[in-house]
Amino acid sequence: MADPAEPLSASQASLGGQELLECPLCLVRQPAEQLPELQGCSHRSCLCCLRQYLRIEITESRVQLSCPECAERLAPRQVALILDDPSLMEKYEEFLLRRCLASDPDCRWCPAPDCGFAVIASGCASCPRLVCRREGCGAEFCYHCKQVWHPNQTCDSARQQRALSLRTHTHIVYSNSKSQPSNPHSDDDIKPCPRCGAYIIKMNDGSCNHMTCAVCGSEFCWLCMKEISDLHYLSPSGCTFWGKKPWSRKKKILWQLGTLIGAPVGITLIAGIAVPAMVIGLPVYIGRKVRSANITPFSTTLQFRLIWKHLSAAIRKRTSLKKPGNFPQVSRVAQPA
Repeated sequence: MADPAEPLSASQASLGGQELLECPLCLVRQPAEQLPELQGCSHRSCLCCLRQYLRIEITESRVQLSCPECAERLAPRQVALILDDPSLMEKYEEFLLRRCLASDPDCRWCPAPDCGFAVIASGCASCPRLVCRREGCGAEFCYHCKQVWHPNQTCDSARQQRALSLRTHTHIVYSNSKSQPSNPHSDDDIKPCPRCGAYIIKMNDGSCNHMTCAVCGSEFCWLCMKEISDLHYLSPSGCTFWGKKPWSRKKKILWQLGTLIGAPVGITLIAGIAVPAMVIGLPVYIGRKVRSANITPFSTTLQFRLIWKHLSAAIRKRTSLKKPGNFPQVSRVAQPA
């Protein structure tokens, strides 16, 4: 317990002999047992704020939970102790499992509704037909596109057929309905992640199409629904960084022709400008550097001649001293007896 004579800090008080701490989130002073100390960073917040924070993070499909005051990660055991909600904890553990399995390149999730069963299909690229082994399911799906099995069809053609049938179904529902549907999001606003199958909602307002799944962390394009790299929007795929639709076939052909013709022309223009600039600019640059250092070719030559003149004189003098006749004669004087 703190010394009564010692002044209390802004975040610590004492009431009736009980220590009170201030929560940094809600700024309310509460007993110390209501503010658990987090492992790793030793930050403290009240249980009410921590539970509300964890509920929001898990509801938004975030599994990399960290301290609300710093970037220190929370252990799953500590999350379970703070949360005290079995249903929400089960959802959090499911997200953790999905993120762990998403790191396996051979993991495939069953696309059947309300299944959620994963299949580890190692070495099935040559025979892409997979069967869900969950009891009561038995759905067949493709190893490559991770959708319902499509015999005698490529993955691209099956994807186009599914998109066409989805648009037709949506048009029929809208035409038969006199009022707007109760769902505020259209079918184009809700799409499953191409890796883990988690549904993602995006506003259809032409905003950024580079998406990142909060469950598995995969990066994919919203237009083609394929996992992408940083050069996807520079390739002739037709997908654009912003926009609601990919390019048409005509725009793709024009873009490819422009690339084939414009690249050599651009390289030639750059070389034609850069080479003369280097030929002219390099001597000018060297000349300016020499002038700024106060060094000229004439002064350098003159200094070299003076140094050589003094050095030659010193060598001649040393040579003349080494000749026998040039040493001074020393006479000996006899000492008196």
